[in-house]
Amino acid sequence: MEEIKTTELNSDIIEKIKKEVPDMIREFMEKDLVKMILYGSCARGDFKDYSDVDIALLMKGSRMDSWVYNDKIDEVATKLALKYFAIVNFVLLPYQEFEEKKGWYGYFKNIEKEGIKLYG
Repeated sequence: MEEIKTTELNSDIIEKIKKEVPDMIREFMEKDLVKMILYGSCARGDFKDYSDVDIALLMKGSRMDSWVYNDKIDEVATKLALKYFAIVNFVLLPYQEFEEKKGWYGYFKNIEKEGIKLYG
């Protein structure tokens, strides 16, 4: 049986994703995208070869407004997975809510503290 070859996540792949993602997302989200932040193990530098890549997309509007982008974001995640064999998780967050809660809400606090700004 033939062995399936995969690519392990490494800093070169993370750098390529960091460079490509902003343009890919801005292509369809330009008017609503406020900020894009890489967070989690890839931002901290303690990722493993099996880690995923976490990216927060802070947008204008409410959580109810985010559904219109779900399919396009899934397409971007799929393209990146096929190209780099990496799982990229996008989370859409209302910018105003993030700003209001980042001082006390643990999840937002971590994004703010450890995050690397990719756009905005």
